[in-house]
Amino acid sequence: MKTHDIGILLCSMLTLPVQAQHRLSGKVDTENMALPLVNVAVLNSSDSTFVSGTASDSCGTYGNQTTGKIVDINQQPIEGATIVMQLPDSTYLGAAISAADGTFVLESEPENYQLIVQHLLYQTRLVEGQTHDAGIIVLESKDYNLDEVVIEGERPFVTVEQGKLNYDISAISEKHIVNNAYEAICKLPGVQDRNGKLSLVGAKDVTVLLNGKASTLTQEQLVELLKNTSASQVQTAEVMYNTPPEYHVRGAAINIVTAKATDNTIQSELSVGYSNQYFSSYSGNVNFLMTKGKSSLNVSYNPGYSHIMTVMDLASKHNYDGKVYDITQTQKINTKGWRHNIYAEYGYQINEDNELSVGYNGAVSNNGKGAIDVNGNFQNSHNDKLQDSRLHNVFARYSSGFGLDLGVDYTDYSMNDYNRLESRLTGNSRQLLDYTSDQKIRKFSVYADQSHDLTNDWTLKYGIRYDYTDNKNGQFFNQMEGKEDVDNSSSRLYEQITNFYAGFDKEFESGLSLSLSATGEYYSIGNYHKWAVYPQASLTYSPSEKHTFMLGVSSEKDYPTYWDMQTSTTYMNAYEEVQTIEGLRPANVYSVNANYLFLQKYMLSLFYERSNDYFTMDMYQAKDRLALVYRTQNWNYYQSFGMSANVPFSIGNWLSSQVNATVLNDRNRCDNFWDIPFDRNKWAGMLAMQNHFSVGSDLGFDLDAMYRSSMISGISDTKPVFTVNVGAQWNFLNDKASLSLNCSDLFDTMRMKVRNRYAGQHIDLNMGQYSRTVSVKFVYRFGGSINKEKKEVDASRFGH
Repeated sequence: MKTHDIGILLCSMLTLPVQAQHRLSGKVDTENMALPLVNVAVLNSSDSTFVSGTASDSCGTYGNQTTGKIVDINQQPIEGATIVMQLPDSTYLGAAISAADGTFVLESEPENYQLIVQHLLYQTRLVEGQTHDAGIIVLESKDYNLDEVVIEGERPFVTVEQGKLNYDISAISEKHIVNNAYEAICKLPGVQDRNGKLSLVGAKDVTVLLNGKASTLTQEQLVELLKNTSASQVQTAEVMYNTPPEYHVRGAAINIVTAKATDNTIQSELSVGYSNQYFSSYSGNVNFLMTKGKSSLNVSYNPGYSHIMTVMDLASKHNYDGKVYDITQTQKINTKGWRHNIYAEYGYQINEDNELSVGYNGAVSNNGKGAIDVNGNFQNSHNDKLQDSRLHNVFARYSSGFGLDLGVDYTDYSMNDYNRLESRLTGNSRQLLDYTSDQKIRKFSVYADQSHDLTNDWTLKYGIRYDYTDNKNGQFFNQMEGKEDVDNSSSRLYEQITNFYAGFDKEFESGLSLSLSATGEYYSIGNYHKWAVYPQASLTYSPSEKHTFMLGVSSEKDYPTYWDMQTSTTYMNAYEEVQTIEGLRPANVYSVNANYLFLQKYMLSLFYERSNDYFTMDMYQAKDRLALVYRTQNWNYYQSFGMSANVPFSIGNWLSSQVNATVLNDRNRCDNFWDIPFDRNKWAGMLAMQNHFSVGSDLGFDLDAMYRSSMISGISDTKPVFTVNVGAQWNFLNDKASLSLNCSDLFDTMRMKVRNRYAGQHIDLNMGQYSRTVSVKFVYRFGGSINKEKKEVDASRFGH
């Protein structure tokens, strides 16, 4: 054998990709299968000595380079493919490994050559060529079975980094049916959807962030945005019980981190959905992303038509003027209308470390119609409603390579709500209220954050944020008949919030990490001015990969909505009314969380939270008239402590499950609740289980169940609830398309039942009839998933 005919003699440090729960078994043609090359040894043709180098090193001098690119059938780049160059008579010329973008370079350029392209997860290709550009080479996927060899790998269920619990959303998407980012978040341990609002076990409230940016949407708008964001966009979800100050939120938060877009690509995604919850609703979603050179453009449009029915049964034994009135009624709330969400962002990569982006976010709802019908022994009423709302936001962000981040945005929000309420009372008396409520908000905010890497792995961070809000609220009555003490109301509030923080982070070699910070705040609204300081500390200790301990202490302030900070009365019908009062104070929240993570899977959590000046809405039977009043007001405090355990497990490749159990004690105290102060506490528990059944690689089924025991809220008690959700999803067309069918609350049991028997109050309120929802969704992706960051707009305190 001639020495120049001898090519690669030794392959070492072979790389075998291992995917979560991926099993390889059976037979393999080991003679014809080449593993990805990392290091190679080449025999020198002149002296027969070995010369070592990488697979992309030159193996001889043959002139110019030969280049090409390796992609899969979806035109996505393949990293780690081995490319071997030969002459037509199989004489070895050189070898290379494809880079992250799928490209490769071979130093040789003979007149005629052939390329053998191999990868463990794809079928081998033989390509003949004559030019220096081998072009784009497409590999088809192939499942390999190893004879008498089983290789198993499992991705960690959760990892810990700087006090954050990091969950792999792609792993969650594999084990559950999730059509969007919101559904993926709801699959995280301890995270629940409570009537359209996200909650986290161990935290009274939770803020959702997107790529480290605070949410600036109302909870309803946030849910809508996340439901229109594909789960394939999300890379990881970071759960933080003590959010670092550079995020400009305090308390608990969930940060959704999106993947980076591939350079020089055009990607899009189309989806249509249908759901039925008594009435039918429809939704659509169009996403488009283009990246070219240093520029990127991300545009999405999400139209939707919703038609929802909500039914509430009320039984009230109302003690008034020495007599008990037995009032029963059924209230049906029927709302429908179109909503349009538009998002556009342009990004420019100035250089490797500096990036600038500008964008627009808008939400428009025109001619939303509603009707509220009440039938009972006290009244029969009908309320026609019309509502329009518009939210426009423009923003700009700059990120530097030396730790400086800058941002500015401006939001303009307006809402107009028209009501015409006609009621017939017992005795055939008549009431008519024709009124309009409106709100206009203009908000400006700017922030700057800076970090410095110091010696001995210390990090210094500091920053500032300023928010200015001009809010105008009004309620004006056009016609009033048969109702006394009805007045117009209007208010204008100027709010300023200035936050500045400083802190240190430290990573120790022993597996200990520490974060200390303090945030100073100056708050001003009207004649109210307040200085406050909010300290925060987080400690994480990982003596080994098996054990991780986390401890966090934080403080924050929770602000009421702008509408709740004025005095007004909204009449739902002739018996029920919603009141807001001036002087509502922000709540100061203090929390302590301790978490233990075992084997990066099993988690035990202990938590304590106290909220002074806590505010919420509760109901009260008025003593001076026949009226059931819902009012948001401050309590002395709300306090909660307890523990939670999360246990994931799987059986083979066909079942993936997790169980979450929580037990807690709630204490509510208010010394100034009308004329009946209260101080109550109660133990409560919750048990939830999620199951995903896999049938092959393209079909899956979900079966989830949840039970929550009786709880308290002020002077009211909520009865236990139980629900079951089922779903199925089929992926086809090489995973470009998916069709899913879901049924939430299969047995129509998720009904909130409130019971009040405190200090002469006697109320039974049953909500949530027709809570069963059946939905179908079809998704089709062109050229891959959309994976570019979206910004959220602050409207968390807008609306009423």
